Amino acid sequence: MRDFSTAMIKNKDRLNSGLGNLFTAIIIIALWQIASLHYNDIILPGPMATLKSLVNQLGDNTFYSSLLTSCVRLLTALALSIGLGLAFGLLMGIFKPVRYLLSPVIYILQSVPPILYMTLAMIWFGLNGRATIFIVTVVSFPVLAVNLCEGFSNIDPKLVEMGRSFQFSRSKIILSIIIPSLLTYLKSGLIIMLSLSWKLLIMGEVLAAGSGIGSLLTDARMNLETDKVFSLGLLIVIFCILSQLGAGKMVEHHDNQN
Repeated sequence: MRDFSTAMIKNKDRLNSGLGNLFTAIIIIALWQIASLHYNDIILPGPMATLKSLVNQLGDNTFYSSLLTSCVRLLTALALSIGLGLAFGLLMGIFKPVRYLLSPVIYILQSVPPILYMTLAMIWFGLNGRATIFIVTVVSFPVLAVNLCEGFSNIDPKLVEMGRSFQFSRSKIILSIIIPSLLTYLKSGLIIMLSLSWKLLIMGEVLAAGSGIGSLLTDARMNLETDKVFSLGLLIVIFCILSQLGAGKMVEHHDNQN
């Protein structure tokens, strides 16, 4: 009975959230339409012009080849970012001397403007996809590292002590106490990192790559195809949101299994 009530409450919350999101979207589209009536399509295309351009994009094979190129770069950068973020975060969280040693490095990396990294990447790697992968990796992985380190700092020592008093093995303490305590921080770190990675990926492709979705944006800008810029931007937002939701669901599924 309690499980049924909990499920009902969750479904109600999801319904309210969905209705709220729909209402917000309607307001944004209405304001967008009103604003577009006062400007030329080159300045601000309306929702219908953007939708038409979006449909054209989905029917163009060039879009899918560019999307594939961008996704390969993003996945490569994410694999590097997650690997480095987990390594730095775990080392900083478990060993305090390592935390004191690496914390300044992490904070320096986070303080450097991304455009400076982009400039250096273009000098080091040239105008290609490697520069984009570099900037996504070097800016994204500190986010995950800091979140995991913060998660270790906020593990309740009483829970660990209770596990020891019940003679839990070290592996059981890790699986039953430490990992569940870190999952919330891992989830938030992944979501922030994914959002940041998409933004950096597109910026890198616009500035330093001759392929990918960023390259399509550059071509649209040069041809004054503002509706195409809007439609590509809308697709990027959708991909970013879907990837964030997917990462959150994956971590939640792992948490529920535990």
